[in-house]
Amino acid sequence: MSEGSERREHPRHEKDAPLILIQKGQRDIREGALIRDVSLGGLAFETTLPLEIGDTFEFAVYVPSKGWLDGTGRVCWTKPVGPSLSRLCGASIQVRESGQERLLGRWLDDSSKGLLRFFFPV
Repeated sequence: MSEGSERREHPRHEKDAPLILIQKGQRDIREGALIRDVSLGGLAFETTLPLEIGDTFEFAVYVPSKGWLDGTGRVCWTKPVGPSLSRLCGASIQVRESGQERLLGRWLDDSSKGLLRFFFPV
């Protein structure tokens, strides 16, 4: 995907956080992954799951001191990462509940508060 073809609705924020992926199928596949960046509508993550464009998955991520987020996603792009079996994937996401969407928004907003977030947590 070229930079000129970006269609993101929300800005991405760099985050390194563990992610649990569940790929539904004849046998559900559970896999750990690592978030690279995230927005209110999508995320990029590194995984060893053989995901392809259009694949759907369920996810869960723990936001430190705030709680769990879970929802569904659809792979928009994927590319290999070096010589390993890992792939970098970009996906559109939808969280399960509106309360979780607010939690995600607060987590993303934390990066813009600098040191103040340690003294005045949301």
